[in-house]
Amino acid sequence: MARRRLETAIRTGRAIDSEQKKSAGVFTQVKELVSIELDDAAMGTYSLQFSHDGDVLAVGTGNGGIKLFNSKTGALQHVLSQGDRATLPVMCLSFHPGMQDVLVTAGSDGVISLWNTATNKRIDTFVEGGNEINALDFSLQGDMYATAGKDQNVRLYHANSNELVHLYQGSNALVPLRNDLLEAGHGQRVFALKFHPDDNHIFVTGGWDNCLKVWDTRTEHGVERTISGPHICGSGLDIQDGKILTASWVQNHALQIWDFSSGHLDRTLDLDTDHKEGDFLYCAQFCDNNTVLAGGSGTMNVQAVQTETFDIIGVVDYKGKTVQALDSTDGGRLFALGGSSQTIQLASLR
Repeated sequence: MARRRLETAIRTGRAIDSEQKKSAGVFTQVKELVSIELDDAAMGTYSLQFSHDGDVLAVGTGNGGIKLFNSKTGALQHVLSQGDRATLPVMCLSFHPGMQDVLVTAGSDGVISLWNTATNKRIDTFVEGGNEINALDFSLQGDMYATAGKDQNVRLYHANSNELVHLYQGSNALVPLRNDLLEAGHGQRVFALKFHPDDNHIFVTGGWDNCLKVWDTRTEHGVERTISGPHICGSGLDIQDGKILTASWVQNHALQIWDFSSGHLDRTLDLDTDHKEGDFLYCAQFCDNNTVLAGGSGTMNVQAVQTETFDIIGVVDYKGKTVQALDSTDGGRLFALGGSSQTIQLASLR
């Protein structure tokens, strides 16, 4: 979550135009911007993230491709990896908070790679043997990053040396709410991991075992507590202002906000979906002005929801395809979505 702090600093240092001033207090609509078309060989989008200044959109595809696009025009800027049919999806990627031109990627092959986005060269790579990596995030200060995935373990790395600092083991437990398992690791695959935006040592994970785990890197065992409920199957986890946002792959009541301190459910945000299809969310993010974005395979769109009034501000239709990846910058004034289609759609909260 070092990323949000860097984004805020950059936004503060930039002149804010009159249009942003008008929308500073409330969002009232969603406006679709440019579309980016991938070739069929890409096999869809599995991960994407804006650079800290919001000017570049990094995209990880189903065939292991990694491409950088201009976030304003949608023009292709760099190809870090073309990918091929024999390569597994890039499940997560993150711009390095301490190195402006470095992108860290990880995927279903268990490979973590560091890329120089200025030279298009891979500068380091290593493998988590036997793992499929689904999630990666940097700490508040950017000195650490953590990964999680299929093997249920959470690994903590030093951000400058990529040295493994700690491995927190999973529990292999199918009943995560037994009292003796509340401070154990996950019992099934982990799909989401987010560092706390205000505490360098705290992060939260979620996965298939219907719970969140709150971790503290200052402790040997890691897990401090367990929050029961969310069934996370994608990047559907975010933290902001003492609240946790979860997007669960369930039919109903999929989008929820939790109180971080108590772990209690704060509210459920209903989406506009066909009752036969249901919600079945993969991804969600907090934005400015009490707004969240969420998308998945049931909705087949991204919906912007006002968390106080529960109103749906707007919808970006993904034309009958599953939304698998979502990211925003500038508080949601620019966001991108991708998935099983070959289209990446850029849009804006206004």
